[in-house]
Amino acid sequence: MRLIDPTCGSGHFLLGAFIRLFRLWLAACPGENPRVLAQFALNAIYGVDLNPYAVAIARFRLLLAALQVCGITKLKNAPDFTIHLASGDSLLHGRRFRESEGETRRQSLFETDDDVFRDELKHHYQVEDGEALHRILGQQYHAVVGNPPYITVKDRAVSDLYRLRYSSCHRQYSLSVPFMERFFDLAIKGDCGPQYGAGFVGQITANSFMKRELGKKLIEEYLPRWDLTHVLDTSGAYIPGHGTPTVILLGKNQLPMSKTIRTVLGIRAEPAKPAEPALGLVWQAIVQQIDQSGSESEWVSAGDSPRAKFHQHPWSIGGGGAAELKESVEDSADSTLGEHVSEMGF
Repeated sequence: MRLIDPTCGSGHFLLGAFIRLFRLWLAACPGENPRVLAQFALNAIYGVDLNPYAVAIARFRLLLAALQVCGITKLKNAPDFTIHLASGDSLLHGRRFRESEGETRRQSLFETDDDVFRDELKHHYQVEDGEALHRILGQQYHAVVGNPPYITVKDRAVSDLYRLRYSSCHRQYSLSVPFMERFFDLAIKGDCGPQYGAGFVGQITANSFMKRELGKKLIEEYLPRWDLTHVLDTSGAYIPGHGTPTVILLGKNQLPMSKTIRTVLGIRAEPAKPAEPALGLVWQAIVQQIDQSGSESEWVSAGDSPRAKFHQHPWSIGGGGAAELKESVEDSADSTLGEHVSEMGF
């Protein structure tokens, strides 16, 4: 199997994947040399990031993790491990795997094997190892995970390139929008044959697309193409390094298979910064209730929500009856605010 984090940063998700995969290999082949098993695990893990320093840190952290499981304590004794990381822009470099024939013209600029070396891309980003970068972003994966950036693009030329390549980009979009499209694009399509099935996608991302106009096209035109399976409101959880309200989305790159989506909806935020983030009250409630449809606690409620609700913009994912109250108000209204005004500002 293959896993990629297209926005790997210093490699946190990749480290977690390496430890899990090494343990699986060790259980399957208990008599094998740990160095061989470590390389097997490393061969399944791929990462890309725009920041070359972050990639260097991720590479070093993976090397240290591999040395640790092999019982090697000195760098001079390190085997020549192969680590599949490269610096580049996952949105611009590599192949695109077209969703439909209607996008042929839009993506024709990017569909050849020489994409990464195109002059218009090199104008913006000189890459250190173009061959490795193109190889990593030139294949699809069984799992695509990550925490994409949430910022808006300040460089107008780069922003226009993103708009050209990702039609989900709408108005003053943030990078969470095209990256969501790219994550599913890099996952193996469900109709590629029974050998592997559809690729899994998991990401923690800014929740701004749910309510702001920038997410309207993504929600109404793109999400219906994918089998979104879980929507977890993490805006009330304490997550180190995150000052932006977030949501965790899980899904598969195939057509929807169920009429419902498992949702964990927020009720109350974390009352204080927990000493151990993994033991935070809200996060623990999410972990304990995600598989208990119909459960409700002081912090979150979990259930199966109609998929059709998530194909309309905006989303309302407030727990404790907030979403139901919103629906009741809207169903009882004689008119909406939009019918009474000509325009609205920010």
